[in-house]
Amino acid sequence: MAEIKHIMCCCGGGMGSSFMVKLNVQKYLKQRGIKDIEVEHVSLGELSAQKFDLLVVARDIVYQCRQYPRIVELFKIMDMKELTEKMDKALAETEDEFHIR
Repeated sequence: MAEIKHIMCCCGGGMGSSFMVKLNVQKYLKQRGIKDIEVEHVSLGELSAQKFDLLVVARDIVYQCRQYPRIVELFKIMDMKELTEKMDKALAETEDEFHIR
């Protein structure tokens, strides 16, 4: 499996919710002492032009992202407990393709 070095957070508009998820992912990485992963955020319309190793997305747009190989799907985008559990699973994953719900 390729190493996860670049995480993309995505929402419909690319401004509000994806930015908040980005901040929470950065908080998660800091709490875990992980410093070598870049985190960005974009709109759904900009996503196809981006390069990333892991996509973090809310469930309301996940069906539009199913072509990407590594997805963390969030049901409550501001829930740090959910994000932490799912990011732990994603970073421990050994498969090249996964969808963590």
